[in-house]
Amino acid sequence: MYPAAMLSASRSGIIACGVSPDYTVDELAHALTVSKASCLIATENNWQRACGAADKVGLARDRILCFDEVDGDPSRRSIRSLIRATKERGDASLIAPFQLPPGKTTSQVCAYLGFSSGTTGLPKGVMISHANVIAQCLQVLQLTTPDLDQILAALPFYHITGVMHQLHLPMVLNANVYVLSGFTMERMLRTVEKYKIKELLLVPPILIRLVRERDLVKKYDLSHVRRFTSGAAPLSNEILGLLEKQFPGTGFKQAYGMTESCSCVTLHPPSMYSYRYASRVGGVVASTEVRIVDPETNRDCSAGQPGEIWARGPQITMGYIGNPQATAETFDADGFLHTGDIGYFDSDGLLSVTDRIKEMIKVKGIAVAPAEIENLLLGHPDVVDCAVCGIPDERAGERPKAFVVLHPRHNQSQTSVARDLIEYVKSNKTRHKWISEVEVINEIPKSAAGKILRKKFRQPDRQVGLIVREEKTSSSRL
Repeated sequence: MYPAAMLSASRSGIIACGVSPDYTVDELAHALTVSKASCLIATENNWQRACGAADKVGLARDRILCFDEVDGDPSRRSIRSLIRATKERGDASLIAPFQLPPGKTTSQVCAYLGFSSGTTGLPKGVMISHANVIAQCLQVLQLTTPDLDQILAALPFYHITGVMHQLHLPMVLNANVYVLSGFTMERMLRTVEKYKIKELLLVPPILIRLVRERDLVKKYDLSHVRRFTSGAAPLSNEILGLLEKQFPGTGFKQAYGMTESCSCVTLHPPSMYSYRYASRVGGVVASTEVRIVDPETNRDCSAGQPGEIWARGPQITMGYIGNPQATAETFDADGFLHTGDIGYFDSDGLLSVTDRIKEMIKVKGIAVAPAEIENLLLGHPDVVDCAVCGIPDERAGERPKAFVVLHPRHNQSQTSVARDLIEYVKSNKTRHKWISEVEVINEIPKSAAGKILRKKFRQPDRQVGLIVREEKTSSSRL
């Protein structure tokens, strides 16, 4: 029902805004306020939260619809009841298809609102135009092989990847879409096996599980899989190597983008689906300019030098709804989106993303990229997942701290493994990149797109795991 609701809204000229079904009452109320929504569609599972949020912002209960029908509760209006009412009333009840307002173009009319991940502050509503969606579909189509006629929808439709690659692109490709009503590894693997899906668009956490949970994966015949597609977060060379080994003969491609760029700014072309290029995030898509800029001077960096990634093209969105200040800070007067990501182009013309500006850890004034240490830790056999953040240090200002999820089959105590990880980083990185402590936790908090939600580690009420600190010696002091 979700795709039907989204597409019918577009047909009617209504701006559709997807949000996480797991939003709390306050988060949903914030989304309702920012979007100025006049109608809310909920599920049975989040109905009470939807009502609470609607009450909080003054949205009448009769403006809430439910995807599901509930027997014995006539007060709930469902999507299916609207469909039945339309059939009973006939064509006279239908509204005319949406037409552009006089004097407006598709680039000036908002089609969707997509909320940014909110990794810094409250999520902002990104205005995505009809032209953005059309441009992105054509850009990706140009770099898509003809055999992509089946698409696994394992990612949420409210995220920009779901909106573009699972909802709109399949219509351009005339491809079948297989929607997972709720994600489990077993359900995903069963669907891929049953329908012989050849290309899998998966976020890094799921790809990591594919190579780590081999006993489960080998129960299913995945010999027909030809390639994997990913993005949103880095994958270590170790994981990429294991993926290639476990699925020989497959290819791999990555994309780079965000809600503000209506998904892709870069993407691997078919000639570069080899694992040789897998650690990079592709080349620039059609009709798009990308600059690598020194964030201190706003001057273009020399070839191969890392800097902030700026992008301009027809897929770059309209800005943030109701937030001109944030729009001006992110989208400049020349039309460039300032991504806040640090990266560089190599001699193959491929982009590598090294980190985010605001996530840099300053150790005695030296910028340390968390992703660099994370990639190292992900290569350790006892680490399933990890995140690195800066914590205050009296001498250095900040020091890196690692939050790790350990493999359940490790043979040592957690304390012993954590100490090994501290020494592992020391033996592989320069002194200012050494981690001062390791905290063992059960799960790394991430957005729907797989991006690490580092702000969660700073919440005072979070559950603290086992903490092992670096043993203080004269050589360990900065």
